[in-house]
Amino acid sequence: MKVKPVEYKVLIKPERVEDKSEGGLYIPETARERQQFASDRGEIIDHGEGFFEKLPGPVPQIGDKVIFNRYAGSLITIVNDKGAREDHRLCNDKDICAIIEE
Repeated sequence: MKVKPVEYKVLIKPERVEDKSEGGLYIPETARERQQFASDRGEIIDHGEGFFEKLPGPVPQIGDKVIFNRYAGSLITIVNDKGAREDHRLCNDKDICAIIEE
């Protein structure tokens, strides 16, 4: 399934939450789900035509890592070409707070 955002919407793939903590302990499934839903960092996958059209400041590009408002937009699941399910966020461009530069 392919999803193409319209107008000022942006499709973000949140960072994956690890199964283990830094100390090597396994994180319970329920805690991982809560953590994944609350994730506030991700990679821009696609955006609509009006993306950042009237907003000042630097404009993030597809592939950039960004920080976005924690509960912004809608959580959607996309099935990729290999049949794997991946969670994404579909939110407004103004919900992006910063571009992560490494």
